[in-house]
Amino acid sequence: AQENEPSIWPRLVADMRLVDDEQPEVRRWAAYYARYPDSFQRVLARAQPFLWHIVEAVERRDMPAEIALLPAVESGFDPHARSPQQAHGLWQFVPGTGRALGLHTTRDYDARRDLVASTEAALDYLQDLHERFHDWHLALAAYNVGSARLTTLLRSQPDAADFWSLNLPRETHEHVRRLMGIALLVEMPQAFGVSLPAIPDRKTTELIALERPVNLQRAAHRAGIDEALIRAYNPGLQNLRNSSGKKVLVLPNAEAARMRAALASERFPPEGTAARNVVVYVVQPGDSLWQIARRYDVRVRDILRHNGLTDAAIIRPGRRIE
Repeated sequence: AQENEPSIWPRLVADMRLVDDEQPEVRRWAAYYARYPDSFQRVLARAQPFLWHIVEAVERRDMPAEIALLPAVESGFDPHARSPQQAHGLWQFVPGTGRALGLHTTRDYDARRDLVASTEAALDYLQDLHERFHDWHLALAAYNVGSARLTTLLRSQPDAADFWSLNLPRETHEHVRRLMGIALLVEMPQAFGVSLPAIPDRKTTELIALERPVNLQRAAHRAGIDEALIRAYNPGLQNLRNSSGKKVLVLPNAEAARMRAALASERFPPEGTAARNVVVYVVQPGDSLWQIARRYDVRVRDILRHNGLTDAAIIRPGRRIE
């Protein structure tokens, strides 16, 4: 962030509704994280590529701002985090929950690790839980333990006055309190002797809608963008040569402009996709089938078969082939 640039933290704090600085357990967790200030700052700094978009999504839905910090508890803001139960991504979805929320996994793409897809799914899920339990603390507890289990626990404790007096499994008990502890540190860093990483309150990345699957490896080469950068901002992509399933590409502003220009100039069919699915080409003087196939990353025999051509066919300028 540039010097004197507005920080995202005051914006986040202004919309906090759940954290209570007088709740002893919340203060205890805040003090616990404050004992390891370098580790705490590392976790929040890891949020930089994602946090602005998460805060925007939470605000659009008028949800408490503390929810934007939930990935700090779930994954340490590491999109590659994986639990022993095979929960993946910033929001730590197990396969079954991911599928139920439309986060599908293929050989080439895991939507649970995708910033945009997983954030929208997590917020959908939390809103549904809030509608069921009418309390954000309970919704957060259900996110951890499951709504059916929480319902059973609530029925078994009819005298519990509120979330704080419930007897919950230890992991769930700590899950919500840890989030509130982190939120309290973000709200009152000086009181606990910690500093927050400099994350600007501005859009440092762009979202590019992918209207069709593309070969992002070839598109990146055309745009002069490092493949490692694409992987860093789009951790759900396991194969850059086929973006099938991915709806939105995330890139820093400058690279996003170059990628948009590249995608507008050429279609970049994904690996393994026959030419007939993606492009109609008008033959130019000097073209050969081999050159066309190489340019569009398809096989000559696929072009021949789809266009009813033989190996000996002569293609003339002006002919349209698929």
